[in-house]
Amino acid sequence: MNGFEFFVLYRLPYLAVPFYLIMLSVRIWVWMRFYNPALKLLPRARGSVYGVWKQQYRPTIHIFPGSRSQSTEWKRAIKGFVFFTGLYKRDKVLWLGSWSLHLGLLLVIAAHVRVILPPDLDPICLHIALIGSGLMTVSGTYLLLRRIIVQRVREITDFRDYLAEFILLFFSATAFLVVLDGGVSSETLRHYVSGLSTGTAAVIEVPHIFVLHMLAVQLLLIVIPFSHLLHLGGIFLSREFLGTSDTFAGEFGSGFSGLKDGQDESP
Repeated sequence: MNGFEFFVLYRLPYLAVPFYLIMLSVRIWVWMRFYNPALKLLPRARGSVYGVWKQQYRPTIHIFPGSRSQSTEWKRAIKGFVFFTGLYKRDKVLWLGSWSLHLGLLLVIAAHVRVILPPDLDPICLHIALIGSGLMTVSGTYLLLRRIIVQRVREITDFRDYLAEFILLFFSATAFLVVLDGGVSSETLRHYVSGLSTGTAAVIEVPHIFVLHMLAVQLLLIVIPFSHLLHLGGIFLSREFLGTSDTFAGEFGSGFSGLKDGQDESP
């Protein structure tokens, strides 16, 4: 094992993970307190961050009030969050790449539960990881090409967007190659993670492509707080601010004409 591989596997994690957690906390704190400049006009705006956040995001009016039940709201929210129906109705071409990318990421994350599963399940988890990482690589390439080719997208794209896209592709492609190369056993991964968490990591023998994959993972952690990849929390806060699940389902105000007559909007 050369010096570069040793640094990536046994030194960089102690820099990348704390950096990610600290910067993520800073971004959330700043976002909650200063997202809306008008916060300074609110009563008790100098209070706690949580108190200010509650004032900012407390829904005060439903633009399209109706008698939808709580179960209907949940159905609409889950449908929009799981299937990206709001994006599908706005831009089907973008939806195809985005939903495929997130599905692939979900499969890759799910495959890593093999660390806590019996070793005989490794082949199944590796197969899931192969499908997920392949799907991520194809859809990520598609989204990157769309960002470059489509003029209206290219005009609003800056260096950080391209950097995040390339690192995400680096992550998915190396994950795909790791699995193709035979993968790393769950026992080896448990030994590695346990050693890192206790500060007593012993050197393990892994393929060079696994080292590159770990580098990609840690670069993602460093870049996420400064890129468009940090959007998961915002979608929930946006829904709370508007007070409607329509922000997920992409049907904001679609039932206004029916609600004027006192009718309930169907899910």
